[in-house]
Amino acid sequence: MVTGAWRRRATTSPTSRRPRTDVTRLHHTNIRILNAKRSLAFYRAIGLQHVGTAALGPGYTLLYLAGAPGDEPTIELVVNDTDDPEYDRSPGAGHVGLEVEDLDQVLTALAALGVEPEGPPSHPAGRADLNPVAFVRDPDGVRVELLQATWRVPRDEVPGVLVEAVSG
Repeated sequence: MVTGAWRRRATTSPTSRRPRTDVTRLHHTNIRILNAKRSLAFYRAIGLQHVGTAALGPGYTLLYLAGAPGDEPTIELVVNDTDDPEYDRSPGAGHVGLEVEDLDQVLTALAALGVEPEGPPSHPAGRADLNPVAFVRDPDGVRVELLQATWRVPRDEVPGVLVEAVSG
C-alpha cells in the first residue's frame, strides 16, 4: 500500500508545473560478493579503485569502487556476513541504483502507474547523514534503488576484518 506525502500528491489533479522526476545519473550497480579480497583484486585488475565505504552494521559493509579517486562510484560491493535469514547471499547483481532529483515526485509518478515501493523512503541503516532511498521493482521484477540527489559516497572507517582486502 502506498503511504506518505507522495501518495497524497499522486491522487491530486495535475498542475502545469512538471514534476521533478528526472534521473540525475546512474549512481551504482550493487553486487553481492562472497570474498572481499578476491573481488577487490578482480575489480582492481580491470582498473577500478576503492573510493568509499559504508559500514552499516556488524558484518554488513558496502565498498564503493570507481575508475579513479574523485570519480563517482559505479560499483557497490556488498559484504554481508550477518545471520539475517532475509538477506539473499547468492553472489551476483542485487540492484541498480538511480539518483533522482526529487524522490517523492518519482514515487508519486510510479504510484500513478501502480508501482508500489517496498517500503517508505528511509535513510540507510537509519543514518541521517545519508540521503533517503526507496526500493521498487521494474515491470520485469528488477530491483531498483532510488536515491535522493545528491547522495554522497560514505567515507566510513573500513571494518577491521576488511582492512587487508581493501589495502590490496
